[in-house]
Amino acid sequence: MKQFPGKILIFGEYLVLDHHVGLATPLASTYCSLHKQKAQNPKVSEGISIRELMDNWISYCVKHRLNFLDLKRWQNDVKETLSIDSNIPIGYGLGSSGAITACIYADYGEYTKDQKETRLRLAQMESFFHGKSSGIDPWVSYSKQSWLFQGKELCAVDEDKVSDFTTKCVLIDSGIPRNTKLLVERFQEERKQMEGWQEMVDLSNALAKSFLHLETPTDIQESIHRLSTLQRENMSWLIPETLQAFWDQVLASGNAMKLCGAGGGGYFLLYDPGRQLKPLIAEHSLTFKTL
Repeated sequence: MKQFPGKILIFGEYLVLDHHVGLATPLASTYCSLHKQKAQNPKVSEGISIRELMDNWISYCVKHRLNFLDLKRWQNDVKETLSIDSNIPIGYGLGSSGAITACIYADYGEYTKDQKETRLRLAQMESFFHGKSSGIDPWVSYSKQSWLFQGKELCAVDEDKVSDFTTKCVLIDSGIPRNTKLLVERFQEERKQMEGWQEMVDLSNALAKSFLHLETPTDIQESIHRLSTLQRENMSWLIPETLQAFWDQVLASGNAMKLCGAGGGGYFLLYDPGRQLKPLIAEHSLTFKTL
């Protein structure tokens, strides 16, 4: 069966809630696929089996009349021990629910060439997991492309620029899963008192747009360092204590750390174009993942 990658949100964390610009890209080192065979590990996560997840998801799709799905065939395959093969950690901001949504849609969805319609369908399906989905995560996974997005608008970006940027980054593992919904709820209150919010919006928007094909390049080093400083000053509650001293040392070196999605746990993005921070990572007993 088809395999789909996870994703990372490079720029736009929390800003996209107010319809500002976001930039997301597939994470090629991660994957999710379906198999029609008995699963060796029948649980998706603690307390829920694959069968239970699929049954609940199918019931949700029936209730919301997602008729573009072949629900009968999907249900029959679940009974025949449909299993999930994935290396995308849950609660880490790498789009685990988006990737499994892409898998299910690819196998059981009615194909359309209309990109907006496809994204809408994927959003309707992924809303089972989050209450309300923008459809960005499953769309990036399904299309296997990087996208700039603002509200309902999507724009393809220069993949060479994205690749050049991501080769200068690694993902730092906080070792802590997170609950995005609870973090978003708290953020909506905290933002009212954030002095640096508008500057963060302007910086992040400019950085994201610099990956468009004909856009004049932004000074990424200076801009991302400033964005990192603002996140450290205004969003410290979203940075685990185990990473705060490391973050400060990264800034002092002239490099940058930033949230990778909701923060609070999961992975954080380290921008290290000179590849000079591996000793610091080891000093703090941290692990990392390449993009």
